[in-house]
Amino acid sequence: MTFTYDPSSPTDITRVRFHIADTVQAEAMYTDAEITFQIAETGSWQGAVIACLQNAQTRIELEPDFDADWLTVRRRKVDWEKLIRQKRVELGVTTISTSAKPVYRADSLQTEPPEW
Repeated sequence: MTFTYDPSSPTDITRVRFHIADTVQAEAMYTDAEITFQIAETGSWQGAVIACLQNAQTRIELEPDFDADWLTVRRRKVDWEKLIRQKRVELGVTTISTSAKPVYRADSLQTEPPEW
């Protein structure tokens, strides 16, 4: 597992690790390859931060809560949605994108765009 985190000369991987608090090699949640993949998929390191947080949320929520004698572990206590919203605002990652397309009535049988 490749792990790099060097704040003195930051790369996109370092930026992602900083924002998701994945900075200790012994406790690393993601490999450099996984972070690089997320950067490529989302198109930016900011998008990769959001994707990694959503992935971490999914991983943790799939693990069950448990009780053992005096010990109780509740994994869902973190407000993941609030954290993800905060990071979206902080990093300027939008949640909604739109584009306009001409709409044709279903009963018109029109298949070509009209000449405007």
